[in-house]
Order: sequence, then structure tokens, then C-alpha cells
Amino acid sequence: MPTRTPPKAFKMRKSSKKETAKAIKRTLAYRSIFQYPISFYQLSNFLISTKPADGKKLREALNSLVKEGWARKRYGKYEICGEKYTNWLWKYKHANRILKENTNLIKFLGGIPWIKMIAVTGSLAAYNPEKDSDVDILIVTGKNRVWLTRGFVATILKILQKHPEYDGQPGSFCTNLFMDETKMAWDKDRRNIYVASDIAMMQPVVDKTDTYLQFMKENSWVSDYFPNFKINYPSKTRRRSSGILLNALEKIAKRSQMIYMKKKVTTEILKSHIIHFRKNDNSPRIIEAYKSALKRLKVSK
Repeated sequence: MPTRTPPKAFKMRKSSKKETAKAIKRTLAYRSIFQYPISFYQLSNFLISTKPADGKKLREALNSLVKEGWARKRYGKYEICGEKYTNWLWKYKHANRILKENTNLIKFLGGIPWIKMIAVTGSLAAYNPEKDSDVDILIVTGKNRVWLTRGFVATILKILQKHPEYDGQPGSFCTNLFMDETKMAWDKDRRNIYVASDIAMMQPVVDKTDTYLQFMKENSWVSDYFPNFKINYPSKTRRRSSGILLNALEKIAKRSQMIYMKKKVTTEILKSHIIHFRKNDNSPRIIEAYKSALKRLKVSK
């Protein structure tokens, strides 16, 4: 996975010390929703701001907030004084256990020829899973191959009893998002801080032909929320679908699965280039919780 380090120089104006302090407060307020403290490295990369901030100014502002008693540092992590936090070390180890137990299966799924990328997302990618958490994964396929891919993935997971229908069973897979490489950019009306954070923290396990970097390039809007989060993007890769026969099979796969899911469809997005099951969309709840945290902690937006 590529390293994520703040760039040494920015074309846009950097934030002042006062603005940096506010950005730190916003960032810690957002993370407090999940009761999860963060390291200086995480704070730097996921700083919620309108302008980038350099490391020196960030550390100075953070140290000032610690001296003022607004924030504190415990076991290498920063948190807001007086807020309740989880046992992050246990969750970190638990997340690593889940990832270790399921990495081989994810790589096996990656053997499906049309799969370009499989990334772990959600609380597991953020190292903040609950005891019985499932494994949220995002799958990117080749052009016009989402329905064929979903059919193969669902069959394999059902055989192994890892399919979403076994929800509640620890380690079951939540395959809530399939998209092909021509539809990787998030819809503009669904972009928010929660989605941006989820994308920034996702962990690619299977990555073919730099698909992860292409995905991040097409979702560079994430830096509107986290200006310090930067990745060096590759040149654009050529996309192609392979064969008339497979195109026909893709249409058959879509039609048959749509018939099966017809009675179950509510707010899902089921199209030729994207399948998005939004059964548990946490965005509204998290955004409201963030607004409440800012108000309660008297932190300006």
C-alpha cells in the first residue's frame, strides 16, 4: 500500500496557528464520535481543515492545546480531556486478528479475473471494530463486469458461509459495494466527511494495475475535507472490456440477479456499472453526531 505522507510544499496558502488549532479541535471532535484517540501521524493526515498545515505548526498548536488542558496525550494518542474513549489497543489487536484471518480469502476472491481491487473499509479499516464485526469490502471490477463478479463472489461466500446472509456471524463479509473501473468517482450529492474518511482509511488487499491509486485520483475530492491527505497519482490506465461473449453473460447475470432482488430492493443503487447496497448508511447519523460534538465542545466549523 502506498505511503500517505503530507507533501512538503503546497500551492495553496497554509493555515495560520489559530486556524490550525481550530482544525485540530474539529479533527479530535470528529474522532471522539467513535471514541477513538489518534496519533500525531493520523492527526496530520486526517486534519479537518480548509487549508493544509505543516508539521511544525501542527505540533506547536497541538502542544498548546495540551498545555491549556483542552486535549491530552495518553499512550501515544491524542484525545479531548473529559471525553470517553474506547480501549483502542484491544480494538487495534482485534482488527489485526480479523484481517489476518480473512486476508487469504480476500486474496482468493481477488483471483476472479475481472476483479481489479478489493479494499477493506469501515470500522475494520479504521482499526475500530466491535467484538462481532463483519468485514466490509469494496470491490472494483473491470469495465462492464460488476454483475458477473458479484455472482461469483456471492457463490463463493455462500459456500464458505461468509455471505452477508450470515449477518451476525463474526467474520461474515459485507459486500455492499461493487463498481467497475469506469464508475469509481463518488456521486457529488453523496460526498461528505464520513464518506471521505471511509475512503481515506480504506485498506486495499487486492490491487491490480494501480487501481487503488486510480480510485483515489477519481476521488481526489477527499482532500477538500483532509487537505493534508495527499497521494501521488499514476498516469491514466487504459480500460477495456474483454469479449462479446462475456458482455452477453454480464447482461444475463444482471437480469437474473435483478429478478432475484426485485422484492428486496429499497434504497439500493443497481446499475450497469455500480451495485451499492446502502442497508446501513451511517452518514446522516455520523454527520449529526459531529455537529452535536462541535456545538457541545464549542468548536467552530
